Amino acid sequence: MKLNNSSSTPLYDQLKQILKESIDQGIYKSGDRLPNETELCESYGVSRITVRRAIQDLSDEGFLERKQGKGTFVTRTKIAREMVSIDGFTDFSKQLGKNPSKRVLACEEIKATPEIAEALKIAVDSPVLRLVRIMSIDQQPFTLDIAHYSLERFPNLFSHFAEHESTYDVLKNVYHINIQSGSSKKIITVITASSMEAEYLDCEVGETLFNIDKTVYDEKGVPIHISNFKTRTQLIALTITT
Repeated sequence: MKLNNSSSTPLYDQLKQILKESIDQGIYKSGDRLPNETELCESYGVSRITVRRAIQDLSDEGFLERKQGKGTFVTRTKIAREMVSIDGFTDFSKQLGKNPSKRVLACEEIKATPEIAEALKIAVDSPVLRLVRIMSIDQQPFTLDIAHYSLERFPNLFSHFAEHESTYDVLKNVYHINIQSGSSKKIITVITASSMEAEYLDCEVGETLFNIDKTVYDEKGVPIHISNFKTRTQLIALTITT
């Protein structure tokens, strides 16, 4: 397909609209690799400058993402998540009709640092479970999660995880914790991915990530756990209900 050189619409904008329509129509699906620059130049009879401008615009708008040394790919559809929701990851994924999975990177007993102790309202050096996991949706890495739980409040916590798909199910059914809606506090910042985070989240070093620190409380206002999770800004849109 050749573009219209006589049109008042710039060639890069024409190509951009054609590629965008191809994505909308499912010709290029989420995760598909786009033809390279040479192939696009030949297919549409345009210069590399035109191709690069169209691809850059679509990348800026979130339709495409460039991976160094790999090519340009159609981005996955962003998942909207209520910013103040405290739903567990498993429940959240199932509400979307998707398949959650988790991979444990670390599970260890540590002593509470002053920062952890203050956040959990426990004594410094008291035993804490540090749990580091990759949370995936439909087999795609979604979140790097680092959580801390008081082992004085939740003894033998990790031993119960194998029996329950959801961490929150363990807290509710084993420890009889009542997690109240609206009882969490989140601090959200934007950071760039380190080499370790890029490896775990399958993204490029330097890509922007949401960095979210969360504290969840019970009905009495006592902290249940604290967690830090990082997720790619290209994969999630945080929403606020007013």
